[in-house]
Amino acid sequence: MLISLLAAMILSGWLGCFARYFINFESAKEPALSFRDGRTGLKGSSSVFVLGTAAALVVPLFLSIGNNDIIGNILSGADRSTVAADILVVAGFCVLAGAVAPSFIENLAQRALSLARKNEEKIESLEEKTQGNLELIAEKIEGGNQASPAAATPRIAGLSVSATGDEGRVVDALNTSAYLKRTVTGIAADTGIGKDKVREILNTLVHNGDVVRTTSGKTGVVFYELVER
Repeated sequence: MLISLLAAMILSGWLGCFARYFINFESAKEPALSFRDGRTGLKGSSSVFVLGTAAALVVPLFLSIGNNDIIGNILSGADRSTVAADILVVAGFCVLAGAVAPSFIENLAQRALSLARKNEEKIESLEEKTQGNLELIAEKIEGGNQASPAAATPRIAGLSVSATGDEGRVVDALNTSAYLKRTVTGIAADTGIGKDKVREILNTLVHNGDVVRTTSGKTGVVFYELVER
């Protein structure tokens, strides 16, 4: 079935390209198939075969982007009458794709790349949320609970660091928290400061020797803790 489907698709792609070629030739408006920018002229029947084949073979990608499972229905071959109708539909798509092969391939490539970028952004967002949840859980388990779940007074009375603004809020989150060790996500949640800014401030504090950074051997989560002078 797969070979028959491929043959029907490629032949239909060729047919579409030949139709476009002869229409342009007869109208004398565009005697040769060319890409949109006009710099890549493709003349003769060889261009028809190449473009037609390429356009036909990306039709399944076009259908999958639209969440159309017609190719899968054909290959499953459950109902012959339905399969025949589906093949005709796919062949029709291939004829159309072949007729506008250069622009079809270009537009589909752009759409596929755009979809890939969106999926990558979703994956990155999901990974960030997962890492954030892991940090919050690790903070509760490995952070070292204080006697008071919500310490109102500083844990370290005499700090060598004197900070104001966002840096002061981060220091306060480290010093008055119910946990000895804090994570970027936990501090960001307490202070309302963005994670990137929190990391920047913590890196500065670590560089100045006011905060020590450790990594959990169990979860790999990075903890930050004020240094008592």
